[in-house]
Amino acid sequence: MNTTAWRTQAEALLNDIAAATRDGPGITRESYGPGEDAALQLLEQHAAALGLACEYDRARNLWMRLADDTRTDPVVVIGSHVDSVPQGGNYDGLAGVVAGMLVLSALRGQHTQAAPLRVLALRGEESAWYGRAYMGSMALLGRLPAAALQLPHRTGAGAGTLGDAMARCGADVDAIARGESLLPVPAVAAYLELHIEQGPVMVARGWPVAAVTGIRGNVRHNRVRCIGEAGHSGAVPRWLRKDAVLAVAQLLSRMDEHWRVLLQMGMDLVMTSGICTTPAQSHAVSVIPGEVQFSFEARSQDA
Repeated sequence: MNTTAWRTQAEALLNDIAAATRDGPGITRESYGPGEDAALQLLEQHAAALGLACEYDRARNLWMRLADDTRTDPVVVIGSHVDSVPQGGNYDGLAGVVAGMLVLSALRGQHTQAAPLRVLALRGEESAWYGRAYMGSMALLGRLPAAALQLPHRTGAGAGTLGDAMARCGADVDAIARGESLLPVPAVAAYLELHIEQGPVMVARGWPVAAVTGIRGNVRHNRVRCIGEAGHSGAVPRWLRKDAVLAVAQLLSRMDEHWRVLLQMGMDLVMTSGICTTPAQSHAVSVIPGEVQFSFEARSQDA
């Protein structure tokens, strides 16, 4: 099969999953939720059409292989995740799974693999839903702390916990809570992951493909509070104001200046405050802000 045919197959699968998980301007595939379930079901259907065999592990990650390859030697795994952030991108994670499926399909009948090849569609990579990342892979390796199963859903009361969601999907929550390794590490000879670039660097430099040389670790503070003093916007002069918004703006500006200095010193660093808000119950056009809540995240390969 030529590359045009492979592209057509990839586009069909990616488009089918996008249509099933469309959510406003993006797609939503909630970790251990309905959108992720829908994506996995469509992957199974397309895998069957390609002549691939499918099975789920006890963390409900989906594995695919050539139907006649039943070898038990250590496997080479091609994989990625299928969940997404709310209203995220369709290719984040999913492109790597689809690429692996097409590699398997291309190898049918060739009997050229020195080691068994498996494709792995991981659940629960995104931290957006329960405040923790890599849930499916950590559960698979017995490294998801039991306490993580009690993490609440991002929407709050009544939405249940991570453990509840895993149980609904059919995961072996008891084994996960005990820290059992559902996949012995020696069973994996190598792991490969194709992934889209989630930034503009490759496009800006004209690179069609590149190898990842490092992954940034991160430090996060999800909720930082700056307390000022609320007041009437028409009655309090500037010299008596304790405006929390201006204080946070000044803080973030100084941090941005320091970031520039650290980059000039050769440090690898990115910093983000993705959430910045005044309390909805008290803010108003005519009120000097008395409180601001913001998030702070720093990522670096040097951490």
